[in-house]
Amino acid sequence: MEKFITEEEILNQASKLVEQIKKDAIYQEYILIRKKLENNKEIMAKIKYIKTLQQKYIKSAYLNKEIETKLNKVTNELMAMSLYQEYLLKQKKLNDILTNFEEGLNQAFTMILENDIPNK
Repeated sequence: MEKFITEEEILNQASKLVEQIKKDAIYQEYILIRKKLENNKEIMAKIKYIKTLQQKYIKSAYLNKEIETKLNKVTNELMAMSLYQEYLLKQKKLNDILTNFEEGLNQAFTMILENDIPNK
């Protein structure tokens, strides 16, 4: 009878994988830009204000045009800021990589469950 991988071994391998991701240049760039963003008071104030406006707009059942106009104006101001644009690009790049990774794992697990693994 073959030995199955233990839960501890799986967690150990998962931890190693997380550490590899954290060492990756793309992840490091994302963390660096996120810290810059979090330390930028102007950007953080706009983000907070946008969230407040969004809540008010939702409570108005999306009917308050004045709130909608303010929300669009502040959102456009935020989107025009180069640091925020850079953050969004890094975030998208990292998310794309993690999504591809997730899809690869899902395919591998599906193959395992369907017993469709090629012999070594």
